[in-house]
Amino acid sequence: MNTKTATQSKWGRSRFGGGSTTLIITSLLVGIVLSAGAGLLFARLNYQENFAMAALVMMAGLLPVLSVACWALLLDRDTLRGATRNPEISVESQWYDKAAVGVFQDLLLICGLGGAVFSFLQLQASIGLILAGVVMLAMIDFGVRYLLIKRVEG
Repeated sequence: MNTKTATQSKWGRSRFGGGSTTLIITSLLVGIVLSAGAGLLFARLNYQENFAMAALVMMAGLLPVLSVACWALLLDRDTLRGATRNPEISVESQWYDKAAVGVFQDLLLICGLGGAVFSFLQLQASIGLILAGVVMLAMIDFGVRYLLIKRVEG
């Protein structure tokens, strides 16, 4: 058995020391404190007439999310069994980077030409609608680019 796999576990170990149990307990405790604070603040600002119920519902909803977020922040990835070594240099991340660069170039071109056309023709439109259209165009452009890059290089 490899010494690397002997030190790795299903739940990993924390960055500050200790085993999996320490990591899980710390994540749960920090999650409880953060969700309690957020639940109390939410109930105080929004539901003063039914304070306790609103606080408990918000705490219950936030506890799993915040506990998992704490676990992810405190985890030492090298101790997690099955974790990829350098996920930022995977093939998929390179496809993502290429698609993102292409979308950025397209957005510069579209926004520049669109601004010129709107100024020249003195067109008026809702800024919110224009921004929503630009974001939608960027998302569609990214999806198409990513799939094309994946097909060509994959």
